[in-house]
Amino acid sequence: MKDTLNPSYSLLNQKEIDALVEFLLEKKNSVDSDVMSQESIDKLIALITSNSRSIIMDLFDPFVNVDASLLSTLNFRDNIEELCELRCFVDEETNYIKLSAYNTVTGRELSITPQLLNKNDSPDWGYSISPTFFNRIARIFSFKYTTETHDKVCNIFLKSTFGTLDHEMPEIYLPTNDNLLACLM
Repeated sequence: MKDTLNPSYSLLNQKEIDALVEFLLEKKNSVDSDVMSQESIDKLIALITSNSRSIIMDLFDPFVNVDASLLSTLNFRDNIEELCELRCFVDEETNYIKLSAYNTVTGRELSITPQLLNKNDSPDWGYSISPTFFNRIARIFSFKYTTETHDKVCNIFLKSTFGTLDHEMPEIYLPTNDNLLACLM
């Protein structure tokens, strides 16, 4: 894809078409009809043709329809000024990761599940969650978390994904420095 000569992205050359078809064939069971919009095609081409080591994961934002006022609706936080901490632990019975938000003003705790963010999703996160995804949840709801929690999320993800804590965390799974600093307590 290095030799793409189409900077406007309005038309696709043969290599871009081949890459798009290959991507769609691999993902055909999980692709919505809106993936073929011109905007989605442009984003995919920009991602494929990018020579940057840092990939912007917000291009395909799974939280685009999440309402940030959800916490007020659930009577968990009355206003954004109430500091809420995003926490992570591993369930001893299932070994699944569990996320919760702790309101430091009221002392209330709320379980953060995939179904809370998307009613059609599962009730469990599974064995790990990427640090980028964890950070994105924190940013959407204006949560903060500790360095220890961030390290814990990274270690759980490394162990689950790569089988060892010695593996270097690929950059694609880490939030940008700005996003990380915005969420650290």
